Amino acid sequence: MLFLSWLLVGGIKDNPNPLVGKIIPNSDIEFIDTNLKSHTFEELLRNPGYKLINFWASWCLPCEVEHPYLMAIKEKNNLIMIGINYKDKEEDAKIFIEDKGNPYDYIGRDDSGFFGIDMGITGVPETFIVDEKGTIVLRHVGPIDFSDRIGKP
Repeated sequence: MLFLSWLLVGGIKDNPNPLVGKIIPNSDIEFIDTNLKSHTFEELLRNPGYKLINFWASWCLPCEVEHPYLMAIKEKNNLIMIGINYKDKEEDAKIFIEDKGNPYDYIGRDDSGFFGIDMGITGVPETFIVDEKGTIVLRHVGPIDFSDRIGKP
């Protein structure tokens, strides 16, 4: 779990979230897997292992900078990666993923922004790590960029 190690040794930006240590809020967002099968958030959380939940948008320049690192995390870690497309146009999000690659096992859309509010995000990108019990373990505000710790993706 190289990514989790990186977060624990200083990858987290100092921006506390009152949800860390608590069960993740429920959501009615529909998630689509890479085979275009639909899943509920509750189903995803029941999967064993840690989950990386990343809020992103095609209009977000820091999300574009972060994207290669998410692709590297997907290759090097055994995390379930959940992308939440935040307040974005569906077509723009599809083009973003088609052009840059899909690091996510599941993608959902938070068109209203209500789930982002429930999670306490301040903008995109923001990333959370959730354990197998559904507890939020870590929060990272801003783009993930660990090139100084483990090399470029």
